[in-house]
Amino acid sequence: MARVVVTGGGGFLGQRVVRSLKSMRRVVVNGIEHEHGPSRICVVDRVAPDWMVEEGIEVIEGDLLTLLQKDPLMFQSSDVVFHLASAVSGECEQDLSLGLKMNLETGVRLGQTLAGAKHRPLLIFASSLAVFGGTDDFPLPSVITDDVRPNPQNSYGSQKLMLETLYADLARRGEISVRTLRLMTVSVRPGKPNQAASGFLSGMIREPLSGSPSNVPVPMETEVALNSPEQAVDGLIYVMGISDSDWGSPLGLNLPGTRISVEGMIHALAQVGGSEALSHLTYRPDPVIHDIVSGWPSHFESARATRLRLGGSEIFSAVVKRFQKSR
Repeated sequence: MARVVVTGGGGFLGQRVVRSLKSMRRVVVNGIEHEHGPSRICVVDRVAPDWMVEEGIEVIEGDLLTLLQKDPLMFQSSDVVFHLASAVSGECEQDLSLGLKMNLETGVRLGQTLAGAKHRPLLIFASSLAVFGGTDDFPLPSVITDDVRPNPQNSYGSQKLMLETLYADLARRGEISVRTLRLMTVSVRPGKPNQAASGFLSGMIREPLSGSPSNVPVPMETEVALNSPEQAVDGLIYVMGISDSDWGSPLGLNLPGTRISVEGMIHALAQVGGSEALSHLTYRPDPVIHDIVSGWPSHFESARATRLRLGGSEIFSAVVKRFQKSR
């Protein structure tokens, strides 16, 4: 039976991944089917919700880097590790040292730890569309295909790409198996605003539907690429079952989602929340956020994802309706 660790399991996506794992009656790992669900689900995070302990989930609270140093066997004894723990884009841009420690140093130690296991564990890494960016010399193409070279223009994306490269090398060496999935911006996220540069893409929907104000810091015509929470979690769970041979290259795979403008998102908000929801929006430009978000691509096409039956466009108003019903 499969033993699973989820770093960042107390977070928004992590909790959903854990619930999905817990509901499984059988599990497929790297193309091998197990007759039962996971025999062990261990959540590693600074703080985890009470429901996890109440439902029999093993919870280890603390700093991930410290835990990797003190108890590497906890990770090495696992069959699958979902690596979701991460400092977010905005705080990485504001504090380089923070991002280097929480993302890069911790991620490198995780890779080294898993490479020291007696078997070949499967690492599922949540990367990001932020690995892509454009410059005057190397502008972004209009469509991001599987062949487009990552060129991050922010610290968060750079840290993600460095880990992608390390994990691919460990897989090349035969020390781990890896599934790096580049998520689009996930919207709509519940909870409180965070320091992610993309946080407003959830806040501009979430806050008005609860009667609270939210600012839109970028022009209406700004286009973005979104994964719904369900699409992101389904993708992370799905790639766990794909075999090395079917997955192919250990390099990152883009998870195509919904291409939409900020104006289109506001239109979807109006469809669900009406004029009352729209009245809670303000439109004050934020050059820092605009520079980061406008540098990310919005149009993805992945023949590899299509072959693996991953991702695809959704109607954003339906995503907003699901969020509204789940609140």
